[in-house]
Amino acid sequence: MTLCLRRRHVLGIAGSALLGVTGVHAGTFPGRPLSMIVPYPAGGPADAQARQLEPPMRDALGQPLVVDNVGGASGSIGIHKLLSAPPDGYTMLLGTPSEVILAPLALSAVKHTPEQLRLIGVTGHSPMILVGSQHLGPQSLEQLAARARDSQRPSLTYGSIGPGSLHHLILEDLASRWGVVMTHVPYKGVAPMVQDLMGGHLDLSILPSAGNVVDLITQGKLRAYAVADTRRLQQLAQVPTFAEAAGAGFRDFIYEIWGGMFVDRRIQLEHALRLNAALNAALMDVEFQQAQLAAGSVPGVAMSLGEAERVLTEQTARFRSIAQKINLRPQ
Repeated sequence: MTLCLRRRHVLGIAGSALLGVTGVHAGTFPGRPLSMIVPYPAGGPADAQARQLEPPMRDALGQPLVVDNVGGASGSIGIHKLLSAPPDGYTMLLGTPSEVILAPLALSAVKHTPEQLRLIGVTGHSPMILVGSQHLGPQSLEQLAARARDSQRPSLTYGSIGPGSLHHLILEDLASRWGVVMTHVPYKGVAPMVQDLMGGHLDLSILPSAGNVVDLITQGKLRAYAVADTRRLQQLAQVPTFAEAAGAGFRDFIYEIWGGMFVDRRIQLEHALRLNAALNAALMDVEFQQAQLAAGSVPGVAMSLGEAERVLTEQTARFRSIAQKINLRPQ
């Protein structure tokens, strides 16, 4: 079951207000500044979102949030820092499925599990788009599938931001459905991968609709083959969904990158409720919403801790199932 937050039933403002009342019982929490770990270097999309989220979170909590960029090991170093901090609610992490769920499945050195974390809420999400180099011949998804199955030609190459990343998992799922083998080329970040796509040194990747990806497509620097969503993107109305382009067998080929705020599961429930109420208030901040939409991301919506728990449980089960299906082995 995939995450479709813009179509999910949520508690909304009334639920947020209720959680805010519950949070009052947490005493003086928070009584000092908090830390928000971003498990990637400064300057990236996650860092930008954290800094856009900080002002409304500060207003809701009455304390500043210090953004702490802790990159490395597919984001797992940041999670290690979170789990090594006192479980008092003063340390949070802005994460995605790549480091929270997938890194432990793909990297033997990563020892955490998603069950050690509590999802406070989802901050935003973006549908994924299959993109290719303009130097690649196929013009449509059907032609691309035929090219991938052509045994007389070299296998297609695809890029990801590392073994076990969402990009890696999605494209291995695609290769499995096509019955082909594609060559995985891991990169340290999205920027060098996109440069190689535009330069014709890499054939394919799958990228979120956020950032400048849509601009690169509309400017003709990248070719878009299909959107991994239930409907077309408004800003790329000419690009079909996978189901439209490949038929009913791809009706469930729905992927999006989502970000969320996580804490150590061991923190007091009252503190978790207080953070949940503050995040719900921040997500309704007009400036935050406008910043997310301008970046091509759909802002998160208010949800209770119980709803957030179901999101993480469903997403963990889904990605573990896909990893098992494509025989993903820790490296």
